[in-house]
Amino acid sequence: MLLFSNSQIPWLLLVLLCLVSPFQQVSALDDPLCQVASSSLEKASKIRGLEIKTKVPCLVRDKEHVKKYLLHTIKTKLPPNKLKHEEQVYKALGLLPAEFDYSDGLIELYLSQIGGYYDPEEDHFVMAAWMPAILQTTVAVHELTHGLQDQYFDLEKFVNPKIENSDLLLARSALVEGDATAVMFDYARQLAGQGSIAEDPDVEGFMIQNILGASLVTGSVPESLKMMLIFPYTSGLRFVHQLLRKGGYERVNQAFGQPPRSTEEILHPEKYYQEQADFREISDEQQRSALLPESAVKVYSDTMGEFAISAMLGNYAKNRLAAAQASQGWGGDRVALYQVGSSSSTWVVWKTIWDTESDAQQFFAEFETTLRKRFVEISRRKGSAGPMLLRDGTKLHLKREGLEIEFVVEPKD
Repeated sequence: MLLFSNSQIPWLLLVLLCLVSPFQQVSALDDPLCQVASSSLEKASKIRGLEIKTKVPCLVRDKEHVKKYLLHTIKTKLPPNKLKHEEQVYKALGLLPAEFDYSDGLIELYLSQIGGYYDPEEDHFVMAAWMPAILQTTVAVHELTHGLQDQYFDLEKFVNPKIENSDLLLARSALVEGDATAVMFDYARQLAGQGSIAEDPDVEGFMIQNILGASLVTGSVPESLKMMLIFPYTSGLRFVHQLLRKGGYERVNQAFGQPPRSTEEILHPEKYYQEQADFREISDEQQRSALLPESAVKVYSDTMGEFAISAMLGNYAKNRLAAAQASQGWGGDRVALYQVGSSSSTWVVWKTIWDTESDAQQFFAEFETTLRKRFVEISRRKGSAGPMLLRDGTKLHLKREGLEIEFVVEPKD
Protein backbone atom coordinates (compact mmCIF):
# COMPACT_ATOMS: atom_id res chain seq x y z
CA MET A 1 0.00 0.00 0.00
CA LEU A 2 2.73 2.46 0.84
CA LEU A 3 4.14 2.10 -2.59
CA PHE A 4 0.89 3.58 -3.82
CA SER A 5 1.92 7.08 -2.87
CA ASN A 6 4.42 9.59 -1.66
CA SER A 7 4.95 9.66 2.09
CA GLN A 8 4.87 12.63 4.43
CA ILE A 9 7.29 12.36 7.31
CA PRO A 10 8.79 15.35 9.05
CA TRP A 11 10.57 18.24 7.48
CA LEU A 12 12.96 16.57 5.05
CA LEU A 13 10.45 14.30 3.36
CA LEU A 14 7.75 16.96 3.48
CA VAL A 15 10.08 19.16 1.46
CA LEU A 16 11.02 16.35 -0.89
CA LEU A 17 7.41 15.61 -1.66
CA CYS A 18 5.84 19.07 -1.67
CA LEU A 19 8.31 21.02 -3.78
CA VAL A 20 8.88 21.15 -7.49
CA SER A 21 11.13 18.82 -9.44
CA PRO A 22 13.64 20.79 -11.54
CA PHE A 23 14.10 18.01 -14.08
CA GLN A 24 11.97 17.58 -17.17
CA GLN A 25 13.60 14.63 -18.99
CA VAL A 26 10.43 12.58 -18.66
CA SER A 27 8.03 10.68 -20.83
CA ALA A 28 4.70 12.32 -21.41
CA LEU A 29 1.06 11.40 -21.82
CA ASP A 30 1.63 8.88 -24.60
CA ASP A 31 3.86 6.69 -22.42
CA PRO A 32 2.16 3.30 -21.86
CA LEU A 33 2.44 3.73 -18.10
CA CYS A 34 0.38 6.92 -18.35
CA GLN A 35 -2.46 5.52 -20.42
CA VAL A 36 -4.52 4.86 -17.30
CA ALA A 37 -4.23 8.44 -16.03
CA SER A 38 -7.23 10.03 -17.74
CA SER A 39 -9.70 7.29 -16.84
CA SER A 40 -8.29 7.07 -13.30
CA LEU A 41 -8.85 10.78 -12.76
CA GLU A 42 -12.47 10.32 -13.82
CA LYS A 43 -12.86 7.36 -11.46
CA ALA A 44 -11.39 9.33 -8.56
CA SER A 45 -13.60 12.32 -9.38
CA LYS A 46 -16.77 10.22 -9.37
CA ILE A 47 -15.98 8.51 -6.06
CA ARG A 48 -14.69 11.67 -4.38
CA GLY A 49 -17.57 13.86 -5.57
CA LEU A 50 -15.24 16.58 -6.87
CA GLU A 51 -15.59 17.69 -10.48
CA ILE A 52 -12.39 17.86 -12.52
CA LYS A 53 -11.38 21.50 -12.98
CA THR A 54 -8.35 20.80 -15.17
CA LYS A 55 -6.69 17.71 -16.57
CA VAL A 56 -3.62 16.42 -14.71
CA PRO A 57 -0.64 15.58 -16.95
CA CYS A 58 1.07 12.26 -16.36
CA LEU A 59 4.85 11.84 -16.48
CA VAL A 60 7.10 8.80 -16.00
CA ARG A 61 10.39 8.76 -14.11
CA ASP A 62 12.86 5.99 -13.41
CA LYS A 63 14.49 5.38 -10.04
CA GLU A 64 17.76 7.11 -10.93
CA HIS A 65 15.89 10.21 -12.04
CA VAL A 66 13.80 10.30 -8.87
CA LYS A 67 16.91 9.97 -6.71
CA LYS A 68 18.58 12.88 -8.54
CA TYR A 69 15.43 14.90 -7.99
CA LEU A 70 15.46 14.18 -4.26
CA LEU A 71 19.14 15.07 -3.88
CA HIS A 72 18.70 18.26 -5.89
CA THR A 73 15.67 19.23 -3.81
CA ILE A 74 17.58 18.77 -0.55
CA LYS A 75 20.43 20.90 -1.88
CA THR A 76 18.34 23.74 -3.27
CA LYS A 77 15.14 23.86 -1.21
CA LEU A 78 16.10 23.15 2.39
CA PRO A 79 17.11 26.21 4.44
CA PRO A 80 20.80 26.19 5.41
CA ASN A 81 21.55 23.67 8.19
CA LYS A 82 17.85 22.75 8.54
CA LEU A 83 18.43 19.06 7.89
CA LYS A 84 21.49 18.93 10.15
CA HIS A 85 19.63 20.60 13.01
CA GLU A 86 16.61 18.32 12.68
CA GLU A 87 18.88 15.28 12.72
CA GLN A 88 20.67 16.55 15.85
CA VAL A 89 17.39 17.04 17.70
CA TYR A 90 15.93 13.68 16.68
CA LYS A 91 19.08 11.88 17.79
CA ALA A 92 19.23 13.80 21.08
CA LEU A 93 15.66 12.80 21.92
CA GLY A 94 16.06 9.19 20.78
CA LEU A 95 13.77 9.24 17.75
CA LEU A 96 16.79 8.25 15.63
CA PRO A 97 19.79 6.12 16.62
CA ALA A 98 23.12 7.96 16.72
CA GLU A 99 24.60 5.99 13.81
CA PHE A 100 21.69 6.51 11.37
CA ASP A 101 22.38 8.65 8.28
CA TYR A 102 19.20 10.71 8.19
CA SER A 103 19.38 12.09 4.65
CA ASP A 104 20.56 8.93 2.87
CA GLY A 105 18.28 6.75 4.96
CA LEU A 106 15.15 8.72 4.14
CA ILE A 107 15.95 8.84 0.45
CA GLU A 108 16.40 5.07 0.34
CA LEU A 109 13.22 4.63 2.36
CA TYR A 110 11.31 6.83 -0.05
CA LEU A 111 12.66 5.04 -3.12
CA SER A 112 11.81 1.63 -1.66
CA GLN A 113 8.15 2.57 -1.20
CA ILE A 114 7.20 5.00 -3.95
CA GLY A 115 4.91 3.89 -6.74
CA GLY A 116 3.89 7.34 -7.89
CA TYR A 117 3.32 10.84 -6.61
CA TYR A 118 1.46 14.05 -7.34
CA ASP A 119 3.50 17.25 -7.59
CA PRO A 120 1.29 20.14 -6.39
CA GLU A 121 3.63 22.85 -7.67
CA GLU A 122 3.86 21.51 -11.22
CA ASP A 123 0.31 20.08 -11.11
CA HIS A 124 1.29 16.76 -12.62
CA PHE A 125 1.13 13.10 -11.66
CA VAL A 126 4.34 11.07 -11.76
CA MET A 127 4.23 7.31 -12.28
CA ALA A 128 7.26 5.30 -11.18
CA ALA A 129 8.73 3.59 -14.25
CA TRP A 130 9.20 0.34 -12.30
CA MET A 131 5.51 0.09 -11.32
CA PRO A 132 3.93 -3.31 -12.25
CA ALA A 133 1.06 -3.03 -14.71
CA ILE A 134 -1.38 -4.68 -12.31
CA LEU A 135 -0.96 -1.80 -9.85
CA GLN A 136 -0.97 1.14 -12.26
CA THR A 137 -4.65 2.04 -12.03
CA THR A 138 -4.68 1.72 -8.25
CA VAL A 139 -1.66 3.99 -8.00
CA ALA A 140 -3.22 6.46 -10.40
CA VAL A 141 -6.55 6.62 -8.56
CA HIS A 142 -4.78 7.37 -5.29
CA GLU A 143 -2.41 9.98 -6.70
CA LEU A 144 -4.99 11.68 -8.88
CA THR A 145 -7.17 12.07 -5.82
CA HIS A 146 -4.32 14.30 -4.65
CA GLY A 147 -4.71 16.16 -7.94
CA LEU A 148 -8.37 16.80 -7.13
CA GLN A 149 -7.48 17.81 -3.58
CA ASP A 150 -4.99 20.30 -4.97
CA GLN A 151 -7.54 21.82 -7.34
CA TYR A 152 -9.96 22.42 -4.47
CA PHE A 153 -7.83 22.80 -1.33
CA ASP A 154 -4.36 23.98 -2.51
CA LEU A 155 -2.05 21.27 -1.17
CA GLU A 156 1.05 23.48 -1.32
CA LYS A 157 -0.49 25.80 1.23
CA PHE A 158 -2.27 23.06 3.18
CA VAL A 159 0.89 21.00 3.79
CA ASN A 160 3.50 23.74 3.75
CA PRO A 161 6.89 22.44 4.95
CA LYS A 162 7.91 25.95 5.96
CA ILE A 163 5.63 25.60 8.99
CA GLU A 164 7.90 24.83 11.96
CA ASN A 165 5.55 22.27 13.45
CA SER A 166 6.08 18.68 12.31
CA ASP A 167 3.16 17.49 14.43
CA LEU A 168 0.72 19.81 12.66
CA LEU A 169 2.13 18.86 9.25
CA LEU A 170 1.89 15.16 10.02
CA ALA A 171 -1.73 15.58 11.14
CA ARG A 172 -2.62 17.41 7.93
CA SER A 173 -0.77 14.81 5.89
CA ALA A 174 -2.89 12.15 7.59
CA LEU A 175 -6.04 13.87 6.32
CA VAL A 176 -4.59 14.17 2.80
CA GLU A 177 -3.37 10.57 2.61
CA GLY A 178 -6.29 9.10 4.52
CA ASP A 179 -8.66 10.72 2.03
CA ALA A 180 -6.77 9.41 -1.02
CA THR A 181 -6.46 5.96 0.52
CA ALA A 182 -10.21 5.86 1.21
CA VAL A 183 -10.94 6.73 -2.43
CA MET A 184 -8.53 4.03 -3.57
CA PHE A 185 -10.18 1.42 -1.36
CA ASP A 186 -13.65 2.50 -2.50
CA TYR A 187 -12.48 2.05 -6.10
CA ALA A 188 -11.15 -1.44 -5.35
CA ARG A 189 -14.38 -2.38 -3.58
CA GLN A 190 -16.44 -1.17 -6.54
CA LEU A 191 -14.51 -3.56 -8.76
CA ALA A 192 -15.47 -6.35 -6.35
CA GLY A 193 -19.12 -5.29 -6.33
CA GLN A 194 -18.96 -4.01 -2.75
CA GLY A 195 -20.10 -0.77 -1.16
CA SER A 196 -18.08 2.10 0.27
CA ILE A 197 -15.83 1.63 3.27
CA ALA A 198 -18.20 4.05 5.03
CA GLU A 199 -20.62 1.14 5.33
CA ASP A 200 -18.16 -0.84 7.46
CA PRO A 201 -17.90 -0.22 11.22
CA ASP A 202 -14.10 -0.10 11.01
CA VAL A 203 -11.25 -0.42 8.51
CA GLU A 204 -8.85 -2.58 10.49
CA GLY A 205 -9.20 -5.78 8.48
CA PHE A 206 -8.35 -4.64 4.98
CA MET A 207 -5.98 -1.97 6.29
CA ILE A 208 -3.78 -4.57 7.96
CA GLN A 209 -3.91 -6.68 4.83
CA ASN A 210 -3.10 -3.86 2.41
CA ILE A 211 -1.02 -1.29 4.29
CA LEU A 212 0.87 -2.56 7.30
CA GLY A 213 2.79 -5.21 5.41
CA ALA A 214 4.61 -2.52 3.46
CA SER A 215 6.58 -1.55 6.55
CA LEU A 216 8.41 -4.87 6.36
CA VAL A 217 10.42 -3.89 3.30
CA THR A 218 12.28 -0.88 4.64
CA GLY A 219 15.58 -2.57 5.49
CA SER A 220 17.72 -0.98 8.18
CA VAL A 221 15.54 2.10 8.65
CA PRO A 222 14.68 2.63 12.36
CA GLU A 223 11.30 1.31 13.43
CA SER A 224 10.30 4.81 14.54
CA LEU A 225 10.64 6.17 10.99
CA LYS A 226 8.78 3.19 9.56
CA MET A 227 5.92 4.05 11.89
CA MET A 228 5.98 7.69 10.84
CA LEU A 229 5.99 6.62 7.21
CA ILE A 230 2.79 4.59 7.51
CA PHE A 231 1.03 6.91 9.99
CA PRO A 232 -0.64 9.14 7.36
CA TYR A 233 -2.05 6.02 5.69
CA THR A 234 -3.12 3.91 8.66
CA SER A 235 -4.17 6.47 11.24
CA GLY A 236 -5.16 8.86 8.45
CA LEU A 237 -7.51 6.25 7.01
CA ARG A 238 -9.04 5.59 10.43
CA PHE A 239 -9.60 9.32 10.87
CA VAL A 240 -11.15 9.79 7.42
CA HIS A 241 -13.26 6.66 7.86
CA GLN A 242 -15.01 8.16 10.89
CA LEU A 243 -15.58 11.36 8.88
CA LEU A 244 -17.16 9.28 6.12
CA ARG A 245 -19.38 7.55 8.65
CA LYS A 246 -20.62 10.95 9.83
CA GLY A 247 -21.24 12.63 6.50
CA GLY A 248 -19.57 11.02 3.50
CA TYR A 249 -16.97 12.80 1.40
CA GLU A 250 -18.73 16.12 1.97
CA ARG A 251 -17.69 15.81 5.62
CA VAL A 252 -14.12 15.19 4.44
CA ASN A 253 -14.32 18.41 2.39
CA GLN A 254 -15.29 20.27 5.54
CA ALA A 255 -12.25 18.83 7.33
CA PHE A 256 -9.96 20.47 4.77
CA GLY A 257 -11.51 23.79 5.80
CA GLN A 258 -11.17 22.94 9.48
CA PRO A 259 -8.15 20.62 9.56
CA PRO A 260 -6.86 18.59 12.52
CA ARG A 261 -4.55 20.59 14.76
CA SER A 262 -2.31 17.76 15.98
CA THR A 263 -1.63 14.04 15.60
CA GLU A 264 -3.43 13.73 18.93
CA GLU A 265 -6.64 14.63 17.08
CA ILE A 266 -5.91 12.02 14.40
CA LEU A 267 -5.33 9.34 17.05
CA HIS A 268 -8.30 10.44 19.17
CA PRO A 269 -10.91 11.84 16.73
CA GLU A 270 -13.24 12.87 19.55
CA LYS A 271 -10.72 15.62 20.37
CA TYR A 272 -10.93 16.90 16.79
CA TYR A 273 -14.57 17.87 17.37
CA GLN A 274 -13.80 19.91 20.47
CA GLU A 275 -14.00 23.66 19.85
CA GLN A 276 -10.84 24.30 21.88
CA ALA A 277 -7.64 22.40 21.16
CA ASP A 278 -6.76 19.89 23.88
CA PHE A 279 -3.17 21.13 24.15
CA ARG A 280 -1.28 24.29 25.04
CA GLU A 281 1.07 26.26 22.83
CA ILE A 282 4.52 26.86 24.32
CA SER A 283 5.92 30.32 23.63
CA ASP A 284 9.58 31.06 22.91
CA GLU A 285 9.91 32.60 26.36
CA GLN A 286 8.37 29.56 28.06
CA GLN A 287 10.49 27.21 25.99
CA ARG A 288 13.81 28.72 26.98
CA SER A 289 15.47 26.92 29.90
CA ALA A 290 17.08 28.65 32.88
CA LEU A 291 20.03 26.32 32.35
CA LEU A 292 20.95 27.95 29.05
CA PRO A 293 23.81 30.46 28.87
CA GLU A 294 22.51 33.99 28.29
CA SER A 295 24.31 34.11 24.94
CA ALA A 296 22.58 30.97 23.62
CA VAL A 297 20.76 31.63 20.34
CA LYS A 298 17.94 29.44 19.05
CA VAL A 299 18.72 28.01 15.61
CA TYR A 300 15.91 25.44 15.27
CA SER A 301 12.55 24.67 16.88
CA ASP A 302 9.75 22.18 16.33
CA THR A 303 6.81 20.38 17.92
CA MET A 304 7.04 16.59 18.25
CA GLY A 305 3.44 15.74 19.15
CA GLU A 306 1.82 12.62 20.56
CA PHE A 307 2.56 10.27 17.69
CA ALA A 308 6.25 11.13 17.27
CA ILE A 309 6.73 10.83 21.04
CA SER A 310 5.10 7.42 20.95
CA ALA A 311 7.35 6.36 18.05
CA MET A 312 10.40 7.63 19.93
CA LEU A 313 9.54 5.82 23.17
CA GLY A 314 8.72 2.71 21.17
CA ASN A 315 12.36 2.37 20.18
CA TYR A 316 13.15 1.40 23.79
CA ALA A 317 9.87 0.55 25.56
CA LYS A 318 8.98 -3.04 26.40
CA ASN A 319 6.34 -2.85 23.64
CA ARG A 320 4.54 -0.34 21.42
CA LEU A 321 1.46 -0.36 23.62
CA ALA A 322 3.47 0.87 26.61
CA ALA A 323 4.94 3.65 24.45
CA ALA A 324 1.49 4.69 23.22
CA GLN A 325 0.06 4.72 26.73
CA ALA A 326 2.92 6.88 28.01
CA SER A 327 2.24 9.40 25.21
CA GLN A 328 -1.55 9.61 25.44
CA GLY A 329 -1.69 12.39 28.00
CA TRP A 330 0.24 14.77 25.72
CA GLY A 331 -0.83 18.35 26.26
CA GLY A 332 1.73 20.21 24.14
CA ASP A 333 5.48 20.35 23.57
CA ARG A 334 8.25 22.34 21.96
CA VAL A 335 11.86 21.36 21.28
CA ALA A 336 14.65 23.75 20.32
CA LEU A 337 18.32 23.67 19.41
CA TYR A 338 20.56 26.45 20.73
CA GLN A 339 24.05 27.53 19.75
CA VAL A 340 26.48 29.49 21.91
CA GLY A 341 28.81 31.85 20.05
CA SER A 342 30.88 30.24 17.30
CA SER A 343 31.06 26.91 19.12
CA SER A 344 29.97 23.84 17.20
CA SER A 345 28.45 22.43 20.39
CA THR A 346 24.69 22.78 20.72
CA TRP A 347 22.17 22.63 23.54
CA VAL A 348 18.84 20.83 23.13
CA VAL A 349 15.87 21.94 25.23
CA TRP A 350 12.59 20.01 25.13
CA LYS A 351 9.59 21.05 27.17
CA THR A 352 6.42 18.99 27.38
CA ILE A 353 3.05 19.59 29.05
CA TRP A 354 0.74 16.79 30.17
CA ASP A 355 -2.99 16.65 30.81
CA THR A 356 -2.80 15.27 34.35
CA GLU A 357 -0.23 14.60 37.08
CA SER A 358 -0.60 10.91 36.38
CA ASP A 359 0.13 11.45 32.67
CA ALA A 360 3.22 13.50 33.51
CA GLN A 361 4.48 10.88 35.95
CA GLN A 362 3.93 8.08 33.45
CA PHE A 363 5.80 9.84 30.65
CA PHE A 364 8.60 10.94 32.99
CA ALA A 365 9.18 7.37 34.16
CA GLU A 366 9.10 5.96 30.62
CA PHE A 367 11.42 8.63 29.24
CA GLU A 368 13.91 8.24 32.09
CA THR A 369 13.94 4.49 31.43
CA THR A 370 14.53 5.25 27.75
CA LEU A 371 17.56 7.41 28.60
CA ARG A 372 19.06 4.67 30.75
CA LYS A 373 18.64 2.12 27.99
CA ARG A 374 20.24 4.46 25.47
CA PHE A 375 23.12 5.54 27.67
CA VAL A 376 24.27 2.62 29.79
CA GLU A 377 27.21 4.69 31.04
CA ILE A 378 25.01 7.20 32.93
CA SER A 379 26.68 7.85 36.27
CA ARG A 380 23.73 9.23 38.26
CA ARG A 381 21.79 6.78 40.33
CA LYS A 382 18.08 6.48 39.60
CA GLY A 383 16.03 8.91 41.65
CA SER A 384 18.96 11.05 42.75
CA ALA A 385 19.22 14.80 42.21
CA GLY A 386 21.39 16.50 39.62
CA PRO A 387 22.05 15.81 35.94
CA MET A 388 22.89 12.49 34.37
CA LEU A 389 26.54 12.57 33.35
CA LEU A 390 27.67 10.73 30.22
CA ARG A 391 31.17 9.43 29.66
CA ASP A 392 32.02 12.14 27.11
CA GLY A 393 31.07 14.91 29.55
CA THR A 394 27.58 15.59 28.18
CA LYS A 395 24.99 16.31 30.87
CA LEU A 396 21.34 15.28 30.64
CA HIS A 397 18.97 17.31 32.80
CA LEU A 398 15.50 15.85 33.34
CA LYS A 399 13.02 17.36 35.79
CA ARG A 400 9.28 17.48 36.37
CA GLU A 401 7.28 20.28 37.97
CA GLY A 402 3.60 19.39 38.12
CA LEU A 403 2.31 18.93 34.58
CA GLU A 404 5.50 20.21 32.92
CA ILE A 405 8.65 18.27 32.11
CA GLU A 406 11.94 19.75 30.91
CA PHE A 407 14.72 17.79 29.25
CA VAL A 408 18.01 19.55 28.48
CA VAL A 409 21.08 18.17 26.74
CA GLU A 410 24.05 20.24 27.88
CA PRO A 411 27.20 19.76 25.77
CA LYS A 412 30.51 19.04 27.40
CA ASP A 413 32.64 22.06 28.36
